[in-house]
Amino acid sequence: MPHLLLLVGDLAKAHNDNHARLERAFADAGWTVTRADHESVEVRANRLWIANGTPEAFDLIWLVGFGRAAGFFDRVQLLDQLPAHRFVNAPGAMTSLHGKHRWLERMPETHTSSSAAYLLEVLSSGGEWVLKPPAGSYGRDVERFAAGEATLDAVRALKRRNGDGYLIAQRYLPEIKHGEKRTLVAAGELIGTYLRRPTSTLANLSAGGVAERATLDPEERAWVEPLARELCDLGIRFGAIDSVGEALIEVNVANPGGLATLEALTGVNLTPSVARAIGRWHAGQNGTA
Repeated sequence: MPHLLLLVGDLAKAHNDNHARLERAFADAGWTVTRADHESVEVRANRLWIANGTPEAFDLIWLVGFGRAAGFFDRVQLLDQLPAHRFVNAPGAMTSLHGKHRWLERMPETHTSSSAAYLLEVLSSGGEWVLKPPAGSYGRDVERFAAGEATLDAVRALKRRNGDGYLIAQRYLPEIKHGEKRTLVAAGELIGTYLRRPTSTLANLSAGGVAERATLDPEERAWVEPLARELCDLGIRFGAIDSVGEALIEVNVANPGGLATLEALTGVNLTPSVARAIGRWHAGQNGTA
């Protein structure tokens, strides 16, 4: 019986119920499931320990989110001692792909800079733009500017709220007013899609967007499906692909919501489909498929 370790953070601050859904789905699929805190990762006498045991106790490790910001990079360095196939989402891949730049060729016109002056120049160049942090989530600190609306003070204020680092200026897609599609993927397979229709600037449900049933049309599926397989090859076996038509908005690799939304919209709990897809991938990795 394979053993899954779920590493979770402060559940009181969780933005979704993935931890509980995954625990039930894998247990129902015949896995032994242990849940522990991200900060149970440590080194004892020169050996890596997780959840008061050695990593060999677990067949697969799932980092449900990043855990507390303090010490995150230390945890990644410790966990990176293990091969990437020991994880649902490999720590190194989560770190490098959490930003919004891996697939620039599929994205709307994008500018990323730490220079407020350059960002203002972009925002003032004509048309509508969205300004946001590279590694943000849940629609936090995302601002939309029509032509001529941006000011240096507004750009600087958003930079300060995000540690005075880089910001992304991305050309606004008018099509997004009709909604943004989120597709959950697991081990290279498409699990389910729904539409997030904005009620103001943002389509994020946490920012007031409204969810509706949806599917990918053939043109969308033709590029989303290969991207799902590429994510799996890169070390991300569970994620969400957000798209508007032929354009990629972003890929969420941390702990994307959507399973509860899909169940509410369709009446079907797709979490067992995630567990089965991950189980098939894991069996293939270990030659037991």
